[in-house]
Amino acid sequence: RGSLERLEAFNQKIKTYITHNKGASWELIRAPEVDMRGQSFNCYAEDGCSLHLHMYTNNDQMYAPPYSQESAVGIVMAVGSLGERLNFERGSRKGTFLSRDGGLEWSEIAKIPLIYEFGDHGGLLVAAPNTASTTEIRYSWNEGKTWSKLKVSDTPIFIDNIIIEPKSTAQ
Repeated sequence: RGSLERLEAFNQKIKTYITHNKGASWELIRAPEVDMRGQSFNCYAEDGCSLHLHMYTNNDQMYAPPYSQESAVGIVMAVGSLGERLNFERGSRKGTFLSRDGGLEWSEIAKIPLIYEFGDHGGLLVAAPNTASTTEIRYSWNEGKTWSKLKVSDTPIFIDNIIIEPKSTAQ
């Protein structure tokens, strides 16, 4: 078999696991019970369904990798998909997910891939679409429980990075 066929066969087996004890044990990431609109995902680890996160490798769409900061304890954001494995196919549903407890529980915060950044020790979360142009960014002052939108351009622009001053804090 050619290298392309081997790569495709390999991609059909990629799953995301998480550890909370420095690698002593690993488990699949439990999917959120409901989506951002309150609809059931019907995705249960007991049935072989879990949350899988996009990393740097095999990421031709350039989704943002999972992200956390030492100064924002417990907050993790990632682009992912639900299912038996990580889904690479174009057109497959990928969303953005947030954990406030170091990856134990996750919630869907967008039905599209976003890029993201944290400020003020996690007190400010900022996100924007990174696979399509936009006129606005999203932000949250309460660890992603609610989000507001801010218009940043009259014409759609492509946002490929968000930078927050690392030493700035709310006064």
